Amino acid sequence: EYLCHVYVRNDGLAGVVIGDNEYPQRVCFTLLDKVLDEFSRQVSKIDWPSGSPATISYAALDGYLIKYQVRPARR
Repeated sequence: EYLCHVYVRNDGLAGVVIGDNEYPQRVCFTLLDKVLDEFSRQVSKIDWPSGSPATISYAALDGYLIKYQVRPARR
């Protein structure tokens, strides 16, 4: 019923999107690419291995999730 899309970059940074069967795979990887690219520019690579939501601030994720969320079709 759900698919897990995983993207691991050459620099070791990785992301996961879990979506239903109808959500386009290409869109999942576009989202992952954008989020990881921006994250890598905003957060020092030194902080990646030991970082947590308490120690790393990355507010852009919420905006991406809203933008890529599927909305029900209007009638």
